[in-house]
Amino acid sequence: MEAMGVRLLTMRVLMVGAVLLAAGGCREDLLAPGTGTCPEFCPPEQLQVVDSVLLDNVLSDSAFGGYVQPSEATSLHVYRDSTDAGEAGSRAAIVFQAFSDSLLVAAGDTTRGAVLGTDSFTIVVPVRGRNPAFTGLEIAVHRIPIGTDTATTFADLDPYFADSTLLAVIAIPDTLLSDTVSAVLDSLAFPAFAADGNRAAVGVALRSPAGYVQLGSDDGQDGVQFTRHVRVDSAGVAVSRIEGKLPSFDSFRASPQAAAGPDERDVGGAPASRTMLRFALPPRIADSSTVLRATLVLVPTGPVMGAPGDSLGVIAQGLAADVGAKSPLQGIPVDSVSLRVAFVTVGATDTVRLDVTDLVIGWTRDATRPRAFAVRAIPEGGSVALLRMGAAAGAARPRLHVTFVPPVSLGGR
Repeated sequence: MEAMGVRLLTMRVLMVGAVLLAAGGCREDLLAPGTGTCPEFCPPEQLQVVDSVLLDNVLSDSAFGGYVQPSEATSLHVYRDSTDAGEAGSRAAIVFQAFSDSLLVAAGDTTRGAVLGTDSFTIVVPVRGRNPAFTGLEIAVHRIPIGTDTATTFADLDPYFADSTLLAVIAIPDTLLSDTVSAVLDSLAFPAFAADGNRAAVGVALRSPAGYVQLGSDDGQDGVQFTRHVRVDSAGVAVSRIEGKLPSFDSFRASPQAAAGPDERDVGGAPASRTMLRFALPPRIADSSTVLRATLVLVPTGPVMGAPGDSLGVIAQGLAADVGAKSPLQGIPVDSVSLRVAFVTVGATDTVRLDVTDLVIGWTRDATRPRAFAVRAIPEGGSVALLRMGAAAGAARPRLHVTFVPPVSLGGR
């Protein structure tokens, strides 16, 4: 029986071989596909990679402002750019909490004594950023009205940045990148202190001709500190005490800039602006192609505006829903943020390119997603720099550069 089984297997192998020989001995060279004798099993088309710049595929755009107000920023931006053509800049405005009329006379005791008088004030200013290329920087501290608030404009504050209101000039050491600077102010620095309910307000400006500094803010949990050195009545004896206060309001005001023209859109600035771009993706790409890379190309209409030596981080973020100014944004994985951000420097006019590959791939996989981007600063309120780019209807309109692989038909299917 075993011998018969071997003979039957041998006959089957010989029959298969005969069939292959009858078919012409068809075989394929695995080391060189397509060069064998079975061309009917090779794809009639080869993979192609197509580079396409979509020039006229922006359906619409719109710009919205006010996403982060200067009073909500995590730092106070102070800069000055003084040239022959004029002067631009921004100044900080800080209103402090009210001081007390009485203080504890001793630690661990509940007895309070009336404040007899003020000896001096100390202001401590956190410096949280500066461009080290600018040296010899100085900030000037001025007295401003305690009624300063979100409605106060740059022009409203301008008269208070004069020699008559100057309280102190503080040098910023050239080696300082992130630290505090301070100054002692005279007891008569605020003549209306008592009438103002024991409150004070200061403005901070850059005294140097050009440069910028970022100061700590209350929203960044690092506000300017203001201390009052006083004498307190302790059973008829005057004792020295100190009382510190943080801001009840802090913000900054920048000199006004010309409004964007009809063919321009803004990104960044203070308050922060966003531009929404809505695209039509050609069916050839949207329906069955494989997107390898997608880049959003933005063309500035002029130099990036802002503080000398500063920069602006720009990102294109997808929309979870397109409902105008309040459109919710798609999330970005933390490890992908740095790959998606482009940095532009103040004064630059170079084209801005943003990687949007994952967003465009998402459009091809889900037709219900809004085919739109929100171009915004990151972090918003992190700089006064403003990118003004071309609008969809203008000559400097945005464009989408897509690299993709068209579908391949196999065997005519």
